[in-house]
Amino acid sequence: MTKKLNSFFSATVFLTLFCLSILLALSGGYGYAVTDGLSLWIACVIPSLFPYFFITATLSQLQFTKKVGAFLSPLSKRLFNCGGCVGYAFLISTLSGYPLGAKTVSDLKLSGALNDDEAIRASCTCSTSSPMFLISSVGTIMFSSRAFGIKLFVTHMLCALINGFLFSFYKKTSPIKNFSNFTTTQSDNILYDSIYSAVISVLIVGGLITVFYLLTEVLLSLGILKPFIFLLTKITGNENTSKSITLGLFECTKGLKTLSVNGKTLFTLPICASLCGFGGFSVLAQSLAYLKKAKIKTAPFLLSKVTSAVLNFIIGLIISFIFG
Repeated sequence: MTKKLNSFFSATVFLTLFCLSILLALSGGYGYAVTDGLSLWIACVIPSLFPYFFITATLSQLQFTKKVGAFLSPLSKRLFNCGGCVGYAFLISTLSGYPLGAKTVSDLKLSGALNDDEAIRASCTCSTSSPMFLISSVGTIMFSSRAFGIKLFVTHMLCALINGFLFSFYKKTSPIKNFSNFTTTQSDNILYDSIYSAVISVLIVGGLITVFYLLTEVLLSLGILKPFIFLLTKITGNENTSKSITLGLFECTKGLKTLSVNGKTLFTLPICASLCGFGGFSVLAQSLAYLKKAKIKTAPFLLSKVTSAVLNFIIGLIISFIFG
């Protein structure tokens, strides 16, 4: 049954990509979407992610993970039902944003620091946006309000902790791996290996962002997203808000940028928080690329992104109602 599903999925992907390539060849009108995706990658992603990719790779080589993991172990066990190294992964995720959390969890699983169940719980916990993106990019630049960005960041972090706690009950009785006995083999050339790892990672992220930018433009121009936008408009009462949510489901940044045109209302914060909590299909693809590499089950992770979106909307609505 699994082989049949895999074959069906592969055939569907192949057919979709084949049709897309023919469409692009015939139209020749989507070059701007590729340019927009690459521009976002060059202007925002490389400066904000590359240093973190490099730093985390270097810290891992220097066995800094073990030192921080030992310090965070009590908190990580009580809150996330995981060893201390997951506390380190959560710290990296909250500082660096998508998809560093997934990459860190993947690296820990591949190095033997996490067992299968811990890795699943960790993947559901360590998937957050960064304060730089939430406060500076979304708050200050898009909505011209640093206060809005701070409220968005507080909402996001509260929901990340709650979501992590909820998924700590996934196979709660399974044993936590003894991290104190964990050792890694140090590279002979730390600088080269860290730079190589960072470059490959940032290229993967850039490629996926560009692909989803292109995909959303194709779907919009073909009118495929119009029925969904129409149905959402019946709920939101605003076509631009509905379009923003739809675009945000594919590429979070693009959705938030479109939403900022409306200005701020009571529902702006919860919608922004929900989109950031979910991350969009682009972020999911980035994270899954790392989780699949470590053979970590992805169904719980996908469920955690849905619960994160719901929690962010609820908490965001409460904060928006109280603080305006």
